Amino acid sequence: MEELIEKLKQEAGLTEEQARKTLEVLWNYVSDRVPPFLQGQVKKMMGMMQSKDNPEVNEEDAF
Repeated sequence: MEELIEKLKQEAGLTEEQARKTLEVLWNYVSDRVPPFLQGQVKKMMGMMQSKDNPEVNEEDAF
């Protein structure tokens, strides 16, 4: 998730708070439209879940 936040800050000129809120809104929008069994994959794609490559990020810290 931090990678997406940095990208939003750099490319869209958003503040940290704006970038985090953008991801929250995006996740809420997508999660309403994605079947529950795919939500974990979407979270992984958005960098919202802990992974082997990114152990410092976990699902509870996402928003």
